[in-house]
Amino acid sequence: MEDPNNPYTILEGYKLYDASREEVGEIEGTVYDEPSDILKYILVDGRVVPADGMEVDAEENRVFVPYDRRAIESAPKMEDYSGEFDERLREHYEI
Repeated sequence: MEDPNNPYTILEGYKLYDASREEVGEIEGTVYDEPSDILKYILVDGRVVPADGMEVDAEENRVFVPYDRRAIESAPKMEDYSGEFDERLREHYEI
């Protein structure tokens, strides 16, 4: 379900790069927390990546995250957002 209030949908289609600057995949979606006006997660190949620490190169349509490919590829798939899911995801990425 697309959220018309999510300003980060513009990132959909951008290439995602890991901490070693290797391409991991294409951003399929974003999870935006409207009340706090924060981009929470990026979705790539069905996997969830925290948006913390990401860098955006809008000129080249690229996003860089501080996580390695293995962490991204083994990350949990998106579930209904809850504090429990957020906690599990942060544990996975050791945040």
